[in-house]
Amino acid sequence: MKFNTKHAIGRSAALVGFFGLIADIAGLLRDRLFAATFGAGHVLDSYYAAFRIPDFVYNLLILGTLSVAFIPVFTEHLVGDEEDAKNIANTVLTVSTLVLAVMCGILYFFVPQLIHHVIAPGFSGQTFNDTVTLTKIFLLSPIIFTASSVFGSVLNSLNRFLMVSIAPVLYNLGIMFGAVFLYPRFGIAGLAYGVIIGALAHLLTQIIGAAVAGFHFKPKLAVHNPGVKRIFQLLLPRIIGVDNSLVSLMIASYFGSFLASGSIAIFSFANNLEMVPMGIFALAFATAAFPNLSQHFAKHDETGFNDTLSKTSVNILYFMIPSSALLIVLRAQIVRVIYGTGQFNWNATRLTANSLGLFAIGLFAQAITPLMSRAFYARQNTIIPVVAGLIAIVANAALSYFLIKPFGVAGLALGFSLSTILNAVILYIALKPRLHEFSIKQPLIDSGKIILASLILAVVSYFCLYLVQLAIPLTRTLYVLAQGSFAAVAGLLIYFLCTKWLGLNQSALAVNLVKRRFIRK
Repeated sequence: MKFNTKHAIGRSAALVGFFGLIADIAGLLRDRLFAATFGAGHVLDSYYAAFRIPDFVYNLLILGTLSVAFIPVFTEHLVGDEEDAKNIANTVLTVSTLVLAVMCGILYFFVPQLIHHVIAPGFSGQTFNDTVTLTKIFLLSPIIFTASSVFGSVLNSLNRFLMVSIAPVLYNLGIMFGAVFLYPRFGIAGLAYGVIIGALAHLLTQIIGAAVAGFHFKPKLAVHNPGVKRIFQLLLPRIIGVDNSLVSLMIASYFGSFLASGSIAIFSFANNLEMVPMGIFALAFATAAFPNLSQHFAKHDETGFNDTLSKTSVNILYFMIPSSALLIVLRAQIVRVIYGTGQFNWNATRLTANSLGLFAIGLFAQAITPLMSRAFYARQNTIIPVVAGLIAIVANAALSYFLIKPFGVAGLALGFSLSTILNAVILYIALKPRLHEFSIKQPLIDSGKIILASLILAVVSYFCLYLVQLAIPLTRTLYVLAQGSFAAVAGLLIYFLCTKWLGLNQSALAVNLVKRRFIRK
């Protein structure tokens, strides 16, 4: 196994971002298919609520937990002893898969009680029964994704992002296959079978990528290996903390089960939309920067660590702040074009658009949080992100409880955004004193320029919406698409020119990313 020597954060982020875009497009097509077929009603409420238990188990123990503990330790051992690194990876893969299999097997027998008391206490009748059926089948997915996560972490450690980035595309295609071909034959269970097929495709892709990189799975139980012990030491504090976005979905299911039918689906649709720029830009940059941060810390290179953190932060904000502005201004057009078909009526469109706008308020904080968390993980500190996350979770629950009464499902989105901002603030306050000779001056100046340009973008886009509305009747989806596209392109063009005039280097980065990943392809 060898590191990808051609790795560069910008290039790797472009690769991850490109396939993230493809995966997001596939995800939006999936959601459009669901919206048109089922509408915002009890079927999709059951479908999305059924993910809560499997996703909670997987996210708690594996996603954002195992990888952040695994990559720094695996990278450190790989530099010194490749065979030892392989033993570590094989042991972690064996142990983690077995643990998840046992846990999901136990949970299988308690699904009805968990749905009734924890996930969706407001469900009854067929909605409750469908949720139980889907959840039991979905419990296979954490086992599959656990194995896939270890293979993916190995590839990320080697700076090999291609197969890791392709896997989510195949996952979404599997889900759509279930909706189109399996649902008519097997009923609601067919949707679950599609999810499992997608998960298996996700795993197979990672196995192939790891094999090409030189890693082959061999069952190991070398639990006394110092590297394995170190990974699980880093893992345990992280397990205590739960991702705020994951808990927000559980909170939405809990409170949404008492609201009108379709509320959980509306929250999920809006959440999926705001996650599109997250996957293309924020998570792409954070994922690409994490190995570099780990390597800088392992080499005691504080200057390189600070430089990587500073530049990546500004890069993320350069793309995410204007994304927030566009989501707020174009929220109605986006929802109507993507979901406004078939069984998805105007009331569902309006509620989803309102929720999307409130999600967008905290998008900048949600985008920067993964990078700051990874800065702690690269320094092998998993405790502080856990504490920050727990505080944000408590705030999210409290805010949602109070905001749902006056605002309904939109209050859940607002509570999530405010708690995410709190999480980012806490992480920054805790991280700053640990960064020797780190200057916040230039990132603040650059961020101010980005905010100014984004405000101009918002004004221009809103004005363009008004002009198109005067010119053509917005009675068809195609006309709404034309209106939104014209406003978005005009706003983004103005934003690019403003940032270029303000001297932001990220304007050149944006051009290079587009050329490298879209025009050439």
